[in-house]
Amino acid sequence: MLIVRTSLRSALTLAVLGAVVAIATAWWLGLPGKRASRPERWFAPGPLGHEAGRAVPLPGPAAFLSRHIGGLGSPAAAAWARHNGLTPALSFSHNLTTVFPPTLFAEYPDFFPMVNGKRERPAAQSYSWNPDLSRPDVAVYAAQVARDAFVAEPGRVSFSLGVNDGLLYGESPELLAVVNPLRWFRARPDYSNLTFRFMNRAAEALARSHPDKYLGALAYYWEENTPDFPVHPQVMPFLTADRSQGYDRVFWQEEFSLQTRWAKAGPRRLGLYDYLYGVGFVVPRLHPQLIAEHLRHARSVGFTDYYCEATPNWGIDGPMTWLVAQLLSDPHQNADVLLNEYYERYFQESAVPMRRFFERCEAQWMRQTGPSYWLKHFRNESQGDLFPSSVCAELRQLLDEAGRLARRGTVHARVSLVSDAFGVTERFVRMNETRARLSRETVTMQLAGRAGVELLATYLEARHDFIRYSQETTARQPLAFATILYEDFLRNDPTVAAVAALSAVLADTPKTEADQRAVAIRGRPEMGVADGLAFARAAAAGATTERLTDGGLEGPAGAGRKIAGLPYGIALPGAWQSQIEPTQTHVGEVTTTAARSGAAGLRISGAVNTTVFQWLPAKSGQLYVASVRARGHVASSNAVFLTFGWLDAQGRHLGKSMAARLPDGFWPDWVQLQQGGHAPREAAWVGIGVHLQNQMSGDWAEFDDFSLREADSLKPRPLPES
Repeated sequence: MLIVRTSLRSALTLAVLGAVVAIATAWWLGLPGKRASRPERWFAPGPLGHEAGRAVPLPGPAAFLSRHIGGLGSPAAAAWARHNGLTPALSFSHNLTTVFPPTLFAEYPDFFPMVNGKRERPAAQSYSWNPDLSRPDVAVYAAQVARDAFVAEPGRVSFSLGVNDGLLYGESPELLAVVNPLRWFRARPDYSNLTFRFMNRAAEALARSHPDKYLGALAYYWEENTPDFPVHPQVMPFLTADRSQGYDRVFWQEEFSLQTRWAKAGPRRLGLYDYLYGVGFVVPRLHPQLIAEHLRHARSVGFTDYYCEATPNWGIDGPMTWLVAQLLSDPHQNADVLLNEYYERYFQESAVPMRRFFERCEAQWMRQTGPSYWLKHFRNESQGDLFPSSVCAELRQLLDEAGRLARRGTVHARVSLVSDAFGVTERFVRMNETRARLSRETVTMQLAGRAGVELLATYLEARHDFIRYSQETTARQPLAFATILYEDFLRNDPTVAAVAALSAVLADTPKTEADQRAVAIRGRPEMGVADGLAFARAAAAGATTERLTDGGLEGPAGAGRKIAGLPYGIALPGAWQSQIEPTQTHVGEVTTTAARSGAAGLRISGAVNTTVFQWLPAKSGQLYVASVRARGHVASSNAVFLTFGWLDAQGRHLGKSMAARLPDGFWPDWVQLQQGGHAPREAAWVGIGVHLQNQMSGDWAEFDDFSLREADSLKPRPLPES
């Protein structure tokens, strides 16, 4: 039975919790009991970020009880977090694979997901599944694991029963009775009733021995919506959302409404979970006014705790990270007043142009168009479209002005940190824009002659400059960026296809000074130039062999995988495989209307994360080139890729993933995507496929005539000398 709490009990509980947190915070900050603050501000980690003057106030009565910004693992960042009143994280996140390790299967097979009438034993260290949350004994077992943890550590506040970061829940009769009829929320399956019934059962069992402890949970992805019933007071959900998407006011209003519903759902403590990256972005992702509005609203309706993933890019996101830390101690502070302090005390004589720089970055983020979705532009080259070269030029002028105004060495160093970091953004944008032009001309087969060589050379130089500059900058200025995920931003590489298209020009003996561009291109074999030339030579000699099975998708289609009535795969001919994230809008089918040749082709719309692929045995050192014909409508942040890669004999991915992306826009006619390379020494398998992410309303893609050609061994032909 659920515990009923009155308003008085709730107020007393929060008052006691607030006092406990204030004492813990004083200890965490290393402050004497009666000392109110430190006599300086730490705007950024390390000595460069410290500025003497106004003291840091201790968290007040409106403070979030726990305040954690993730990704501050370095000693300097951890010290910055303590100084700014942040606290250790509570236990609430993904944890069911720890509570129910696959080794438990031998003793309790019924705890694990049922698929096609059979309980499945998850692979070791896998996270794509969840236990059968519909079973009462699963909840009782989870409560006992939590109880043991509280006995072992009496001082801990919470134990996490957060769902695994996976979308397989199974389809036992008990589970189907809970999730059917299927409900949708934000175009995803709504499994909140399933998950929070499990949480309530576990909390009821725990309450018999530990009525003062909490079971942490995630109101995440398929569990974001409130359930149809009250949530046990000892369940502590953390509500996740990408609140950077508040430029979309429809989403923003829905988010505030959801926060209000959760605040009335029953938990004594309720957490917010934000994504303030940082990592995964190489452009400024500033939205401080959105975050200030969101924190103020959430705290006022009753949210008590805070966690975010950040791993900040201090060079381009610094003001927002600092602002959030201040607002967590009192979300009712005026964000403009705090930002004024940041600019005037941190940048001092350069405050005016630096304020304009960051405000222009924020305005640029807020000007984006199209509907929002979770983690839009994250680890996606589309983020470069938000800061075109013309905007980068405006921003560079502001940074140059700030540099000229800086008189003190410390201020000059602070401006230089931002300036150097923004140089990464500028070079990424230049590479991205040049790559887009090269890709368009390549897929439409318009790339030719000396102009084509010039465009290819410009792209290769821009790509090299982005890598070189960013690596040098992050080595010299470690605060500038978190780890840059180069594979995300470089895997779409049109070099092989472009070189193959220009092979006749590139292989000519240079006759003019302009021809030296071709020589320079041939000097970059690590960037796919040698692969493209080798394949073109083999194709011209008729020395390639088709390896793919049923590239036209003409064979009889097997049934697409379904679990609990949700599609996890597409009905495809036997040689092909697929993986689908179930969504309300997804349609994937082999159909005659998508055929370029023969009687069948593949059409996909409404995809959030869909992959179709085929793996074939590979020969070490052999050259392979994959291609597919494609057409469709592609929104600016929608990713439509031809994918190409390698596995070793144990099925592990080798090397960097490679892809060719269908450029943004409307492609009513068939174009060719192409990618290739030499198999690494350990390669046992070569793969080809298509991968689609975040299709929006009106987006679609069709594919036909897949090909994977193996180049026969040819004696190398020497390139012309320069």
